[in-house]
Amino acid sequence: SDSVPSRPSLSSPPAAALSRLPRIGRLVAPPEVRESRNGKEYLRYVLATNDLPGPPNEDGTPAAPTSSFHSIFAFGENTVNRLREVPKGTLMYVEGDFRVVRTPSDEQTPPQEQWLVQHRNYRVLMRPRNTE
Repeated sequence: SDSVPSRPSLSSPPAAALSRLPRIGRLVAPPEVRESRNGKEYLRYVLATNDLPGPPNEDGTPAAPTSSFHSIFAFGENTVNRLREVPKGTLMYVEGDFRVVRTPSDEQTPPQEQWLVQHRNYRVLMRPRNTE
């Protein structure tokens, strides 16, 4: 008889989903167009998000709100062309993937690991109000 290959449980997410970073925040500045070593354009943009409130202060008053800033890198001609015109202040939903970039050591610096967020997709939730 033919056996059916076993499938992973539907309740366990694929490993790639565990490195996914969904965020809602505002674009801090217009995306920066950069060029890779092989001459292809990519974008770097920074998304500001509101942090969850911390514990109250000792006197019981609420903790001051804080923000986090996320540098996100976007690759691919279509993505670059769509994102390059998104204005500063736009409220966006962004999904990215964590990537580890390893830089080998040389005579002056030890090897390094950098955690980067690579853009997967986005949705504009609200454009900034016209400030003119």
